[in-house]
Amino acid sequence: MSTPELRRRLKAYWAEHDRVKALRRQILEAAEADAEARFEFFCDHGYAPPLILPTEPEFPPECVDMICGGKGRRSGEPCQNKALYPNGRCKWHGGASTGPKTAEGKAKSVYNLPRPKVMGA
Repeated sequence: MSTPELRRRLKAYWAEHDRVKALRRQILEAAEADAEARFEFFCDHGYAPPLILPTEPEFPPECVDMICGGKGRRSGEPCQNKALYPNGRCKWHGGASTGPKTAEGKAKSVYNLPRPKVMGA
């Protein structure tokens, strides 16, 4: 299987993982907010109804030993790094931020630039 196809599968896995994680968090927060009702049910019936949480997706076995595959510096050979971000690339080939995208972020970036020191009188 080609590296782009593996990266697509890896991205799909992480998207599903994040969706399930958010759903699980939502269910647990709702159960925590409804703790008194669950406790009353336990007192009346002698057991607490189990929380039914969605199962997390299984990691694709073909992505276990996946490499980055980004173009090397001088040689042009593919990167062999196996420590990948969810996008399927290592920190040197697409895992880091590319800078601010919004107008607000760009304004903050300009504000944080170094300024010359003013000599006091």
